[in-house]
Amino acid sequence: IREMLQALDKIVPGINSRDTLLYGVEVKFYSSRLQLSNCLETRIRNLFTVGDGAGVTRGLIQASASGVIVAREIVKREKKKA
Repeated sequence: IREMLQALDKIVPGINSRDTLLYGVEVKFYSSRLQLSNCLETRIRNLFTVGDGAGVTRGLIQASASGVIVAREIVKREKKKA
């Protein structure tokens, strides 16, 4: 963030000031649910969704668990190929 402000100050002099306030938004997509299989795969083969973006989790633990679910499915599929 500091580097960005320093670079931006060259374009907009004065923006890199101790009085500059930074605001950010947190976007939640809980109501936006994708159609997923039990292993969190989308309708596009081998395209999985994990974390809050999938619309099925609401926190770090659940988001992390969704990553484990997808990882296990990928490992299972790779073993079948071998």
